Amino acid sequence: MSEVTVDIAGRSYRLGCGEGEEEHLVDLATMIDGDARALHRQFGNMSEGRLLLMTALMVADRLSDAESQIYAAEQRLEKAQKGAKRRGGQDDMFSAEREAELTHRVNALIEQVEDLQQAAAV
Repeated sequence: MSEVTVDIAGRSYRLGCGEGEEEHLVDLATMIDGDARALHRQFGNMSEGRLLLMTALMVADRLSDAESQIYAAEQRLEKAQKGAKRRGGQDDMFSAEREAELTHRVNALIEQVEDLQQAAAV
């Protein structure tokens, strides 16, 4: 187990963390410190407990927004996957059956063009 010291709102805290997590913990603490300092500038002096509570609420609000965005993206992905599944049938313009049909038609057209070229050459 590792330990790091972080500064939040002008106060140092010694925290334990797993090996290799030190930099991430410092980055998180830096984010919290920025929020706490912004609140301190906006509202002036307040108790440490109130400052940390308001900071936690700001972070929770951002987390809630991010979770809502993730949920909305998951819903769009699920809808797109269902649509792709529905289009996966024989009528799908991208199905193997459709590709074979189009290949056959293109080959028939090529034969007709070649026949016309030969007829025009005679």
